[in-house]
Amino acid sequence: MQLTSLTFLAFVLLLLPVHGLLPSRGRPLLLLLASLLFYAGAVPLHALLIVAMALTMYVGGCALHRQQSRALYVALILLCVGVLGYFKYWRLVCSMLDFTATGLGWQALHAATQHLQVEDVRIPLGISFFTFEFVHYLTDIRLQRLTSDLPNPAGTAPGPGRPSLRGARDFLLFTLFFPTLLAGPIKRFQSFGRSFTPTGEDLAAGLARVLLGLGKKVLLADSLASMALRLAQPDQTTPHGLWLAMYAYAGQIYLDFSGYSDVAIGLSRCLGYRIPENFNWPYSATSLPEFWRRWHISLSSWIRDYLFIPLGGSRQSPARVAFNLLLVMAACGLWHGAAGHFVVWGLWHGLGLGACRLWRRFRPAPTAPSRLLRVWYGLLTFHFVCFGWVLFAAPSLQAALQAIARMFSRAH
Repeated sequence: MQLTSLTFLAFVLLLLPVHGLLPSRGRPLLLLLASLLFYAGAVPLHALLIVAMALTMYVGGCALHRQQSRALYVALILLCVGVLGYFKYWRLVCSMLDFTATGLGWQALHAATQHLQVEDVRIPLGISFFTFEFVHYLTDIRLQRLTSDLPNPAGTAPGPGRPSLRGARDFLLFTLFFPTLLAGPIKRFQSFGRSFTPTGEDLAAGLARVLLGLGKKVLLADSLASMALRLAQPDQTTPHGLWLAMYAYAGQIYLDFSGYSDVAIGLSRCLGYRIPENFNWPYSATSLPEFWRRWHISLSSWIRDYLFIPLGGSRQSPARVAFNLLLVMAACGLWHGAAGHFVVWGLWHGLGLGACRLWRRFRPAPTAPSRLLRVWYGLLTFHFVCFGWVLFAAPSLQAALQAIARMFSRAH
């Protein structure tokens, strides 16, 4: 069910009045049932999978809360990553193994990969988002950031081995909350649990945000999509056409993604939940680190908190920090898609972030840049990001490199 479809509109128009008429105690259960219906509308078996995963994470989290166990924490994280890897990356892994076996002439490995291949695996809706939220939940319990926020009925702790049913319901709602399933933002359990009763002002502001998001998506992003498609066929497009396609895709992906985020944020406010902002005028950034503080904020902050900082953050040597940036941004690229051009897109940004850190470290004493210099920095940052979008939008790394080479050629 797409957020821009008439089916989704009817779904929301039926849900909002019922939600408003119910007492506050009944609203979480209504939203949980509505979210289950929304999710099961795609593939019912996937709904069973995500419910089973969520309950496993909840029970495991309660066990971690009672007794810190590194082995249990690692096992739960591996389960999350393993399920994500199977559905999203298994075919890529098998293809890489088969390519290696064919190249080296290893017939046994080649035969094994043929048996391991799984065709037509349908990826569960939102699997990347709820996996990241599971990792956040477990890690914050492990680091004792959630000790006072774990859901317990009437403020009391559940007995040993008996997680609270009310807490399980709240965690299931956190996992399945339908406005954020398709495109985020990535939520944090601590803030999501603080729901409120929406007022008329909340409904008006929320619906206005939904309309803004739909306008971005339907009127603007979809209009730019036809021009951006030229990046898929660089050999049939002129250099000027490819430049236009690059700028069009930069606009399309921002308006599309921020439009979905606006719909999710506005609808959540109508339902009594505040979820994090995801975009803050990213193309106005004057440096690449600033761009990532403004672009897909819930993802970039997750990468910082759960990948970059655990690897040592900025406390390591410059070489180690640069390596960590490459590593986490490559993972960011792989998270977006199981293909080499997504990984190279991540490495492109990792190199850019590393270069920015070196520049700040070895440049002369910083002074406040003039307005003209800020404009120049902004143009450099914007075009660095745009060339990265060519890597992101093209169907393959070969097509992306061909597009970039053709953009600087004299062919007509």
